[in-house]
Amino acid sequence: MTTIRIESINAAINRANSLIDYRIYDNIHKQYNFQKQTVLSDNSLTENEKTEACITLNKIYDRSKILHNDGTRRICENCKEECLATSY
Repeated sequence: MTTIRIESINAAINRANSLIDYRIYDNIHKQYNFQKQTVLSDNSLTENEKTEACITLNKIYDRSKILHNDGTRRICENCKEECLATSY
């Protein structure tokens, strides 16, 4: 059983945040994709930690889409209405 190091995951996400060039990645969608690629290419994380980091990034991305009312809308399976988030 592998151990997931939460501190390492948070450090990798913080590194990805600090590397964002806001002139190039000028919206939350581009920023999310950059963060995800940065975390996936991080050699200090194990595969399980990369998976956990991507899950965390996805939650942050969903929250940002809702707060900014921005993004592709989808039809919710439960209420049959349009929504922004993929996890909620």
